[in-house]
Parts: sequence; structure tokens; C-alpha cells
Amino acid sequence: MENKDKILLRAVELTDVDNLYKWENDTEQWSIGLTSRFISKFDIENYVLSSQSEDVFSAGQTRNIVDLLGKERVAIGCVDLFDIDVKNQRAGVGIYIAEDYRRKNHGEQSLILLEDYARNTLLLHQLYALIGENNVASQKLFAKVGYNKTATLEQWIRRKECFENIFVYQKIL
Repeated sequence: MENKDKILLRAVELTDVDNLYKWENDTEQWSIGLTSRFISKFDIENYVLSSQSEDVFSAGQTRNIVDLLGKERVAIGCVDLFDIDVKNQRAGVGIYIAEDYRRKNHGEQSLILLEDYARNTLLLHQLYALIGENNVASQKLFAKVGYNKTATLEQWIRRKECFENIFVYQKIL
């Protein structure tokens, strides 16, 4: 089933702090992501304020809010470029889509828009994602939009009682 919803990426605003606070502190996602600490609203507010005046290349990162355009405009997640490497023209990619909006093609659309921004505005050559071996949904998402699994980082992330491999997915733009 094809999704006809319109997705838009935009800069982070102070009005996004509550959503970012909820998303960043979603402990259910910690088991499949690379983060495992709570982030305060104060830290998020400071990030939002500093990101509005900071150059993407100086900061080495950028976060974009994913808006779903319909009867109303709703923030449904965010996509990030991090570890932006100007010399080698590459960056890491992160994505978070709120639970109610998953499995509806919004992640794919968001990644495609982010790739367009990375290629045509930032002039990057490649993007990569680090995905836990147990995060099958993310592996499928990135593969579906043309990323290739190129490496395995053995026992890279410590989980509660074991270490987990991380897969590297890359896409040449």
C-alpha cells in the first residue's frame, strides 16, 4: 500500500522541545539505538537555541524535524546528520519516527529528503548509519532506500548482559 502523506523536513524550533524531550528519553528505543542516558529539557532548549545560529559544518551535526502535512501539520520525528566530515564529504545518519507513525512509509520519505539535502545543499558524497544487529526494522528501512551493509563492528555496544554487533550501512550519493 503506497502512502500519499506529504513529509517535510524543517529546522528545530523551541516549540519542538517537548517532543524532543519525549523522543530523546524514550527508553524503549535505547535497546535498539546507541543512546542510553536521559537528556534534560534544559539541555534540549540549549541545543535548539545554539543550533539556530550555528553553521552545520562548524557544529558537525544538524537535526531536522519530520513534519507530516495533512489537515494539520504534525511533528512526527526527526532525522539527524552527525559526525559531518567536510574533508571526506560524509556524515552519519540517525532517524526517529514516533511510534504512532511507524510502518507508514514516513521513515523512507524522511531519509530520501535528508539525502537530497545532504547531496545538493551540503555537497556530501556519502552517508552511513550504525545499526544494531537486533534492530531489524532499521536494517530493512536503510536497505530499502539504497544503503548497503558494508561492515560489522563486532561486540561494539554493551547491552545489559551481553555485547551486540553493530552493522555499518553506507550509501554513496
